[in-house]
Amino acid sequence: MEGFFFTYNSSLHLMYQDLADAVESMKEKGFTHTYTISENVITCEELETEFDVDNLKIVDSYSHDSGTDPGSESTVYCIESNEGVKGTLVIGFGMYSDPNKAKLIDRLLKNT
Repeated sequence: MEGFFFTYNSSLHLMYQDLADAVESMKEKGFTHTYTISENVITCEELETEFDVDNLKIVDSYSHDSGTDPGSESTVYCIESNEGVKGTLVIGFGMYSDPNKAKLIDRLLKNT
């Protein structure tokens, strides 16, 4: 099914039309903050707070592959901090992915 997100960690078993649809659905479920990766930390943009990867866990994730462009693969991670801050982190994969970001995601996946 081209252009749909499939859930991997959730018991919800939902499909989304596109990346924006998946992120919006997660906001409705309480994942209202936006996380970004920089250097060796993950930052919550709205709170201007950096989190060590060891203080975060992935609660859910949705992967998307349009099937037409190898560089268009992406995953939305639903992340919660030890302090209860819930948000999403969107990472693109494929030939243009940043190896440093991939290492942080690997560490984050081990926490889950």
